[in-house]
Amino acid sequence: MKKYIYILSLFVLTLSSCKKDEVVGGTAVEEMSGDWWVKFERVDDKGVVELPFGNYYPLSTYNTSDNSPSLMWLDDQNAYYGLKAKVNVDYSGKTFVATDAEELYYGVTVTIKNGKVIKNGAVGAVSKAVTDSIAFDAVYSDSPGKTYRYRGYHRTKFSGDDH
Repeated sequence: MKKYIYILSLFVLTLSSCKKDEVVGGTAVEEMSGDWWVKFERVDDKGVVELPFGNYYPLSTYNTSDNSPSLMWLDDQNAYYGLKAKVNVDYSGKTFVATDAEELYYGVTVTIKNGKVIKNGAVGAVSKAVTDSIAFDAVYSDSPGKTYRYRGYHRTKFSGDDH
C-alpha cells in the first residue's frame, strides 16, 4: 500500500509541476526606453554654447511604475545639469513633451519640447553601429530664457561607444 501512495504522490507532483511558462512582455514604452549618450548645448540670446566642451553624458528613459503607454521618465542620473522628470509620450509617433514637469533632482520645473526618438537615426561614435537617436529641448524654471538642446544616440554596448 505504501508503494501505491508513493507512486500516486510522485504522479501528482509531476502533474502539478508541469505549468506553462508565462510569456514575459516588454514595457509600454519599450521602443523609446534605454540608456543613451547625449551631448547638450545651451541656446540663449547670445547664441549657441556647447556645454561643457562636447562631452557626452548618460541619459536613461524608462517606463513609469504603472507602465503607462503615455508617460515615461527622462533621467540623466544627475550627471551634469540634473534632469529627472516624467514626460508625456505619443508612442505611435515616438515623441515626448512636458510642460512645467517636476524635476526631482533640484526641485525646479522643466518644460520639454520637440522630444523625439528616431529608429536607426544614429551611429555609434566609434563602432559606427546603427542605433536609435534621441533629441529634445529643455527649459528649466531656474534658467528662464535659456534652452538646453539634448542630442544623442542609444547605447550600442560596444565599449568604444561608451563615454
